[in-house]
Amino acid sequence: MIGPVRDIEAVSLGSLKRYLATSGWNRRTIETGIELFSLANDEEIEIILPPTAHSKDVKRRIFDAVTTLAALERRNLEEILISIRAISYDVLRSRLPDTAIRHDTLRLGDAEEFIKRMVKVLAATAHGELHTGPYFERISSVATAYANECRFGHTFRGSFGFTVESPVGPNTINAGEFVPASPLERRAMLRLARGLRVVEGAIKREAPSEIVENYENGLNANACEDLATMVEIPRVEEISFEIAFSPEWGLPDDLGAKLNMTIGHPRGLEVMREAAKQLRIVNYEKQRTVVGKVRTLHSMEDNPAELFTISGLQDVVIEWESEEFGRKLVRVSLGPEEYLQAMEAHRAGRTISVFGELERQPWRLENARDFRLV
Repeated sequence: MIGPVRDIEAVSLGSLKRYLATSGWNRRTIETGIELFSLANDEEIEIILPPTAHSKDVKRRIFDAVTTLAALERRNLEEILISIRAISYDVLRSRLPDTAIRHDTLRLGDAEEFIKRMVKVLAATAHGELHTGPYFERISSVATAYANECRFGHTFRGSFGFTVESPVGPNTINAGEFVPASPLERRAMLRLARGLRVVEGAIKREAPSEIVENYENGLNANACEDLATMVEIPRVEEISFEIAFSPEWGLPDDLGAKLNMTIGHPRGLEVMREAAKQLRIVNYEKQRTVVGKVRTLHSMEDNPAELFTISGLQDVVIEWESEEFGRKLVRVSLGPEEYLQAMEAHRAGRTISVFGELERQPWRLENARDFRLV
């Protein structure tokens, strides 16, 4: 019993409350902030939880709540604990077949490289939510921060696997209120799920064009390249992926609560790499040079010197007079050095020039390069 007790002690009070609210328990606050949860169809069954995780009896209250849920839902403690933890995360599991495993272990170098590529796939997918181009030269610092916030969970036996938990914040919207866009963390995982499903189908039909045609809602070239390398590393016939979504932000109709995809090798590598190659040339017809004055700076850094401590992109808005499109305000993402030059150009009223792929509605210049002062 030591294992389950230790796991219960690791349960977050906030996640437990979110799980109860999502599972149909009524919630009300009584004396000194104590919260009382009762079943909608049986108010005699109650769970009492303290207001904060610093309360003296928090561990005992959590233990009582979890054991009550196990009895009511007729599930064992481990299943209840997994469900409570899942409320705070979308979970990605990658499963390797037994041929990659020796005595329940995987070569350390393979495991290290596999995880590195997993991080890059997550970051590239998040970048695709922020910048819809078919590929990118430099990744958004926001996308990198998202990937770094994901948690590496327990490996699991049977077929060797890795678990990644993508955090999603609490959904505090009440019935009838305006529903904002889902957080980036959820949108990135949805994009990855749809992208993996497209990749799986494209491999079966040996049709890399399907990946290319669906990049706006799926995987960009960078994600395809890193996914191909990740699949290649363990030298196995295939890797299976499973994604389970937190129910708190709703479940996508086209995907459901849980879905499974399998990426085969070596046919899968050929299809993904060919798709990536095509995605890197798909924007030739969109290439433009934007020339104009900087009208808006969008750096999140208060101190310009701190820009050199990050590897991501900062946005500026350029007022562009084009014979083709007329006057347009075009958002451009720049690296630290170019951004500082844009700041100086803004102060001095100078014109800048930058080359990239033009996206419309909203107007953006993706993969900006060849930056210069005019």
